[in-house]
Amino acid sequence: MLLAVPTVLQMLSYTVEQFTDAYMLSKVGDAEASAAVASGMVTFCVISFGFGILMLVNALVSQAFGAGTHKDCGRHLWQGIWFGVIYAIALMPTMFMSHRLFTWMGHPALTIPMEVDYFNVSIAALVLKMLAIALGQFMLAINRPNIVLVSAASGMLGNIFVNWLLIYGNWGCPRMGVAGAAWGTNAAVAIELLILALIAFGPKLREEFGTLCARFEWKKFRELLRIGLPSGFQTTGDVVAWTIFLALVMPMFGLAAMAASNYMLQYMKLSFMPAFGLSTAVTALVARYLGAGKPEISEHRAHLGFKIAAVYMLGCGLLFLLLRNQLMYLFTHDPEIVRLGGGLLIICAIFQFFDAMFIIYIGALRGVKDTFWPSIVQVCLCWGLVVGGGLAVARYLPQFGIYGPWTVGIIYGVILGLYLMLRFRSGKWKTMQPETEAEARTFDLSMAAAVEPIGK
Repeated sequence: MLLAVPTVLQMLSYTVEQFTDAYMLSKVGDAEASAAVASGMVTFCVISFGFGILMLVNALVSQAFGAGTHKDCGRHLWQGIWFGVIYAIALMPTMFMSHRLFTWMGHPALTIPMEVDYFNVSIAALVLKMLAIALGQFMLAINRPNIVLVSAASGMLGNIFVNWLLIYGNWGCPRMGVAGAAWGTNAAVAIELLILALIAFGPKLREEFGTLCARFEWKKFRELLRIGLPSGFQTTGDVVAWTIFLALVMPMFGLAAMAASNYMLQYMKLSFMPAFGLSTAVTALVARYLGAGKPEISEHRAHLGFKIAAVYMLGCGLLFLLLRNQLMYLFTHDPEIVRLGGGLLIICAIFQFFDAMFIIYIGALRGVKDTFWPSIVQVCLCWGLVVGGGLAVARYLPQFGIYGPWTVGIIYGVILGLYLMLRFRSGKWKTMQPETEAEARTFDLSMAAAVEPIGK
């Protein structure tokens, strides 16, 4: 919990930022709020591949930390930084294609200019986000979660303040609406990155972990890509599929359905984002104890993480069920949106237990570097059920309204959660060998005895 609580609060701060964006823009209009949510999803689709890869900085640094090879921690960090810079530069041209993208997606003419503004402003500062992710994963891996929490909380406060200035035009600032919310998010990322960098490259950590060892190392960079690419494809496949679901399937039922789905998504984030924080802590602990030659503790931490996440998310589900209409009224007083959104929150409540299962065990599998087959299964299920099944139900069974496609989405979550749990419980990951010669050298005789079931 010492590692997990700050990480959970960090993820909660990100959720509060997104919730705040939607809430503050809803006071300008439902179209503005929907535009920011939709554009935010598309933006994350674009950056999700890099995000998925950089999440594996946590596993690599954690294993080096657990094995006692602290200088390797800084070297793994820098391979993540180099990847983040390269990836951000490669995505800059998407700014010139954004208008065509939102037009192709069939969004209302009213929201397209706002969506384009939000997207372009976000991509302009993408390199800051990539670096913040790499540094944040490094800090969690070396057991400095409170630094991550402080940086995220500071960013959250900066986001709210800049939003207040630029969305509404306070204190003589330009009234920018949706674009102002994007600049608020960029301000939050910049504040977070500054705090992380000051600590990571300060005298204490650079001495212990070699954080100024900035050279590009192909062997370690290749290792990051080897285990990170499946994670990147998994994250991108999932995010893109759900974005298509929200951007193409929901508009088939009208603007009210789009708004209801977007508002419901804000509450879903309040439940699953903290669980992702717990999952990040599980990744760090599973990798750390595996690096120390103690796989039985790795396994215990994963199952414990699931129990904690399940209790939290089931509690959220109960609130969604009992207060569904009141929660919708926080965003809108349109009776049709409230009715549709309330029904979606019931579906969301049913999904919570299996969502906790998916979130925790995907983190545990990342910790043991088992990323290939989980990513294949998730992408196939997501595109087959969420996209294919959602479109089919919307087109051929329209009498079920928006609840039909969302029910198919719930079925996907149940199957995926059970698969990931069973894969981790099967123990196939215990047959893995140390990945580097440095890790292998750190196993003393006592550790070797503990690792004997893993293999020589």
